[in-house]
Amino acid sequence: MIKRSYPDNIYKNIPDGYLSPCEKQGKVIRFAYVAKDYTGSMKEYEKTALVYLPYGYDENDKETKYNVMYLSHGGADNENWYFLNDGIESDTKNLLDNMMASGDVKPCIVCTPTYQNSLVDGVWDVIKPFHNELVYDLIPVLETSFNTNFNGDLKATRQNRAMGGFSLGSAVTWWTFENRLDEIAYYMPISGDSWCVTQRGGLLETDATAEYMASIVRNSGWTKDDFIIYSGTGTNDIAYPNMTPMVEKMKTLTDAFVYCDNFKDGNFYYALREGGYHDKTTVLNILYNGLPKMFG
Repeated sequence: MIKRSYPDNIYKNIPDGYLSPCEKQGKVIRFAYVAKDYTGSMKEYEKTALVYLPYGYDENDKETKYNVMYLSHGGADNENWYFLNDGIESDTKNLLDNMMASGDVKPCIVCTPTYQNSLVDGVWDVIKPFHNELVYDLIPVLETSFNTNFNGDLKATRQNRAMGGFSLGSAVTWWTFENRLDEIAYYMPISGDSWCVTQRGGLLETDATAEYMASIVRNSGWTKDDFIIYSGTGTNDIAYPNMTPMVEKMKTLTDAFVYCDNFKDGNFYYALREGGYHDKTTVLNILYNGLPKMFG
């Protein structure tokens, strides 16, 4: 069961100055690993992800353990989208630095991998099975390379791990929820509905999509007390018409999804950025509001 110790859940705009450099700066580094092609060939190939390490991270301090948030980008982008590149400033890095320095969120590691596959043309074949690469190829290697809570048992440490994504990365997040509740307890789909039933299923197959997502919970062995979904979008976002009907239907399936505005009594929330578009500004605002709800 997830222990909740959240601040209030009133949606807030990012404070002034949070996108500017902070005195207490973390760092972004590039992390190399070997992935398999889960579209069918299972060939191995080399990939990299970007990893944010918070201010004060000390590789020699084995007593201090960090939770990990994985963030997936949108279509036609790559692992650099959130942080621009390793070793430089970005709005995402500045936001994380300021949130952690101000005590809005406990210091954590944030990893931005890519679902892009150099062995396969396009993204449509690689986004759905990316959860396999995440769990089998990236998480065990990354979380043993840094000071995390991972002890070799993915299931035992699921509450120390979160997955989120923007746009096409939101679809990846919903597919990860479908397949990886055993390994990941927290989810942040941003500006994208679930395509687990069909593309744009939140709008085109609203009831079937919501019912299917509920069936995942019912058949997983986990209960509504064992996971958190903090979803969100902008009201002018192209994803808004697709996400909203799905969310409204999910709210009615209370054996799986307990929607509550204060979030302390539920496991599911839909954050709306008034006037927000399908862009990084919306993503940063949802991340600012949602990251403090991860990890209890």
